[in-house]
Amino acid sequence: MNIAQLERDLAAKRQAAMALMETTQRECQTTVVRAATATEPAITGRLMTVEEKAAINALLSEAEGIHRRIEGSKSDNDLLARLDQLAGGQPHTPSSLWTPRSGQRTIGQQFTQDANVQEWLKQGGHRRSGSWSSPAVDCADPFLDLRATTLTEDPASAGKLLVPQYLPGIQPLLFKKLTIAMLMASGTATSNAIIYMIETTFTNAATPVAEGTTKPESALVFDQRTDPVQKLAHWLPVTEELLEDVPAISSYIDARLRLGVELTEEDQLLNGNGTPPNIMGVMNRSGLATAVARNAGATPPETNAEAMLRQVTAIATTAFIYPDGMVMNPTNWFSTVTMKDTQGHYFGFGPFQTVPTNTLWGLPVAVTPSIAVGTGLVGAFGTMSQVFRKGGIRVEATNSHQDFFIKNLVAIRAEERLALAVFRPGAFGKVTGLS
Repeated sequence: MNIAQLERDLAAKRQAAMALMETTQRECQTTVVRAATATEPAITGRLMTVEEKAAINALLSEAEGIHRRIEGSKSDNDLLARLDQLAGGQPHTPSSLWTPRSGQRTIGQQFTQDANVQEWLKQGGHRRSGSWSSPAVDCADPFLDLRATTLTEDPASAGKLLVPQYLPGIQPLLFKKLTIAMLMASGTATSNAIIYMIETTFTNAATPVAEGTTKPESALVFDQRTDPVQKLAHWLPVTEELLEDVPAISSYIDARLRLGVELTEEDQLLNGNGTPPNIMGVMNRSGLATAVARNAGATPPETNAEAMLRQVTAIATTAFIYPDGMVMNPTNWFSTVTMKDTQGHYFGFGPFQTVPTNTLWGLPVAVTPSIAVGTGLVGAFGTMSQVFRKGGIRVEATNSHQDFFIKNLVAIRAEERLALAVFRPGAFGKVTGLS
């Protein structure tokens, strides 16, 4: 094995794990758990999510696997050194046309003597039915012997040793910030469907009564709702050479695959139409509160903030629960935060002030392009909706796809399974006509 390359890979994995840990900790520390009110300051700080821990653990597991391979390779080298000493420094000459130098092993010897391969053979990995793959072994080339008379910059000589200057890192494309799932409660799915009861009607007949008289009867009507656990997934083909030669690409591809799943998750939680395998998003649920339209013809015209507050009030009045969050498109949020009075003064923060957490009427606002321009959503996300996940986002790789094995290609797949439950649809309502 190439111990030097393995040690470089181990250092890269450690650095990636430390960077991800630091980034996650900063995000946890700065997350606003409760927005500031007139009497109490904002509360920040949260625990790491299951997905965040899984991402860090994945990098640590890869680093630990590389470390074990390094230790096993060092052990093999020690055994060879001891054999050479017992033979008086003269290595055994194999019955072949090529004679290895002291301490060298043929590629076949390196493969069969590898600790991982021996353990795999011992467990009968080569006798399994269906497709199987042996452990990968990094074999040093025993025939590599540099002999040259004169080295020049000619392409036929040492020209390929002149390495161009490359700037490290990858400039990523910008993606929208994920916010919808953060507003909702989270849970764990233990089956392939979530079945629960939703309240469809509440008739409150409570009234003052005289002593000894008949009490009025209220009414509650429930309906059973089933939301299936659906899968979101995609994959990318990558060459083995790319993964081996560019240490940073593995974690980068992992992150992009995860991000792709999360972007689709956000759109599904909000706009999914419920046709399998789609999730039924909040916006398409039946029984939502009556939509509120911004009154642009009033004098002066009703603002976006006032229209959103009207829906908050309507839900609190009809559903008997106060909303705890809002969703707006970035275009409408821009119009809202740049409102000015007749003197040209901003109602909110100006361009030279620190931008606070997105809030409106004391409620957090999820600003996302996943909701259409001109439409807003108000709801009790934290109490009346819940995302049930069956595990976290899973990233896996294999060469057992078509002819990937003989082409040194790797298929890397990311997927997750989840369901969305909305316990009281009437606790959510749209606002239309936003400017």
